[in-house]
Amino acid sequence: MNHSIPVLAACAALLAATAVSPASAAAQERPGEPDPIERIDGILSQAGAFFLATADGDQPKLRPLGAHHVVDGKLWLGVGEFKDVYRQLAANPKCELVALLPATRQWLRWTGRAAFAVGTDRQRLEEVFLEAAPGLRAIYDKSPGKRMMCFTLADSRAELIPMMPPGEVLLDETAAAAE
Repeated sequence: MNHSIPVLAACAALLAATAVSPASAAAQERPGEPDPIERIDGILSQAGAFFLATADGDQPKLRPLGAHHVVDGKLWLGVGEFKDVYRQLAANPKCELVALLPATRQWLRWTGRAAFAVGTDRQRLEEVFLEAAPGLRAIYDKSPGKRMMCFTLADSRAELIPMMPPGEVLLDETAAAAE
């Protein structure tokens, strides 16, 4: 069953090629509907913290993130070059981001391939993140191995999904183990 809401119905087509220019992205939008990237950015801002899932070999890994910025029509995220998450994304760029909006009982699932900025784009984006949160400069001092690595999700799909109402417990093995 597809739980996507109509506002993000165009999201799959638009985000399938995140690398498109802002001008061509605008041409793909449906008249009267908000830009999907701006909508995703707003959802992440409302959620505060959101979670990024990666793979470490055959082991899933999940961690909270919070920093995100829209630059040149793309939504960028940042991770430390020295962190396991960066090594995991470099080895296997397939990832998934999840954010929860408790007030509306909806959650965002954004799946794609991490595409890291390189060269002067990387430096420019790193500066955007560091200017927005100056406290990060103590961690990301731009020396080798201590840089902020910025990425966007390419070949992606984003869905805003309503949460199911409180359900019934179908299995609870914790009660049997406690006896």
